[in-house]
Amino acid sequence: MATKNDIGKRIYVVAGVPATNDVAGFEALTWVWARYHVTLPQLGITHNEIEIPDMEQGFNQIVKGAATGVTTTMSFRVDDDDRANAGQVIAKGQAIDEDGIISIKIVDGSGADGVPATGDLVQYAQGIVHSFQPNQGTTDSYEGFQITFRQNQRTVEATEPAA
Repeated sequence: MATKNDIGKRIYVVAGVPATNDVAGFEALTWVWARYHVTLPQLGITHNEIEIPDMEQGFNQIVKGAATGVTTTMSFRVDDDDRANAGQVIAKGQAIDEDGIISIKIVDGSGADGVPATGDLVQYAQGIVHSFQPNQGTTDSYEGFQITFRQNQRTVEATEPAA
């Protein structure tokens, strides 16, 4: 099997979270395509490490503690043909919003023009977005922005449902 890159993946957003953090909960949401992404968020969790001293053995043991969602960046470019892209408006709006609640869906669509098709692999995540920052204007930059995503539940992996 060849190594696959992330080119062609799409990100969809919703200003809210599912009723349940499972496939059914995420599929009940109405997703909006956030076009022109430059960087997808890195989904996942990290765990606290709990160190347990052992005087008798003289060696501390480590056990896995509570999980925490990772903090990652998503970035987008602005395109003159679609300045009011609805997905970007949601992502940016939630990053500026006081609560910043958001759900995301990442899918590598196999349909015509990259549209998700039944059976395509999907990743769902929920959390918050914050820290909206427009790209700095330089002689070698582009118009766009980045936001920070903090995952609040485990990633749910599934397949694109039938339309």
